[in-house]
Amino acid sequence: MCQQVVEAIQEGNEAVLADVRKIVREEKFVPKDSKDLASRIFHTCYMGTTNSSKETRDRAKKLANEIGAYHLDISIDSIVSSMVELFTTITGRTPKFKVHGGTTQENLALQNIQARLRMVLSYLLAQLLPWVRGRQGFLLVLGSANVDEALRGYMTKYDCSSADLNPIGGICKGDLKRFLLWASKELGYPSLASVVTATPTAELEPITKGYVQSDEADMGMSYEELGIYGTCFLLPGTCINIYI
Repeated sequence: MCQQVVEAIQEGNEAVLADVRKIVREEKFVPKDSKDLASRIFHTCYMGTTNSSKETRDRAKKLANEIGAYHLDISIDSIVSSMVELFTTITGRTPKFKVHGGTTQENLALQNIQARLRMVLSYLLAQLLPWVRGRQGFLLVLGSANVDEALRGYMTKYDCSSADLNPIGGICKGDLKRFLLWASKELGYPSLASVVTATPTAELEPITKGYVQSDEADMGMSYEELGIYGTCFLLPGTCINIYI
């Protein structure tokens, strides 16, 4: 989007330039390039925990740099621990991950609280980051759940599936991967190629020597198989029951 906007401005489109100045609230602003514009309007935040891998963290940082986004790289372990400690204070019980001997109930709860806290923090940052940067207004929160995950129900309520806008909410995983590969070459974001080849994982469970969480293992099916269900749903007269 920033690339197209800057291109229009460079071609002399005064209406687009006027809109950009309204958005960034700078009367004389003229973006030097797409990164210059993105740095003012696009904010990204990697909210990692002890369950997050260095590889995923590095990919987020590289992609943000290629786009020009204002990027934060933080740990949310302290607020996750606080929530678990509060639960322990209330109930006298401390939940454990499955790899540490916990039940499925405990395992899911400990994963979900991480995801939900990211949503809460996202909205706090959306309201206050402009203030932190000496700017006016607030930001819209973007979601990152694709249509396949919504179809399968493979998401946490009120996490990345809850947002003001979800740019990929109607796109299946297969189409999304093809778009990312195209964008890595045609739009100048090479790190997107490494996103496509990475194993899909929520990274909400501890990584051990013998266990690394995987979306497809959790779902019991591959994204390719799930994409077939999605295609069938679009066919007239087709009815499919998915038992979870």
